[in-house]
Amino acid sequence: MRLDAGPSQVKRIAHALHMTPNLREVINWYQHLFGFVPSDEIYAGNKDHVIATFNRCDRGEDFVDHHTFVCIQSDKIGLNHVSFEVQNIDDVMLGHEHLKQAGKYEHVWGIGRHLLGSQVFDYWRSPDGYIFEHYADGDLLNDKVQPGDYAALPENLAQWGPELGPHFFDSVRV
Repeated sequence: MRLDAGPSQVKRIAHALHMTPNLREVINWYQHLFGFVPSDEIYAGNKDHVIATFNRCDRGEDFVDHHTFVCIQSDKIGLNHVSFEVQNIDDVMLGHEHLKQAGKYEHVWGIGRHLLGSQVFDYWRSPDGYIFEHYADGDLLNDKVQPGDYAALPENLAQWGPELGPHFFDSVRV
């Protein structure tokens, strides 16, 4: 079966990544106010020095996305990107080709598969400077899964795909 060319078919807004110089304070506020629970944390140096946290909705035994809110320690404050779940991996690829052909979007990172969350991802920057991600095939977790902790190493960003570019975290919108 040949797939029709065209944009990715977005199912829903999936997650957002926020950057802040006050990681612990901000994540405690979100966890308390919205009931998020950690799925995974990234540390630099020793495990007490958490620099990023992936959080999911707490739905008990019901399975939910690996993360709906990511928070990263940074000297910048604001939104780094918003992620959109698309239909499947084919749709990630179709959307990639569509955005490339449009010529007005900057490819930022991908196509690859994240380690944390396992999503097949593709990141782009819109003409007005916002980063957005198309993804498919992410992990689902429930309350039986304990949070993981990972060192801040390049190999923990993706299982396969290109290396993260040096300017990915430069983009922050207030």
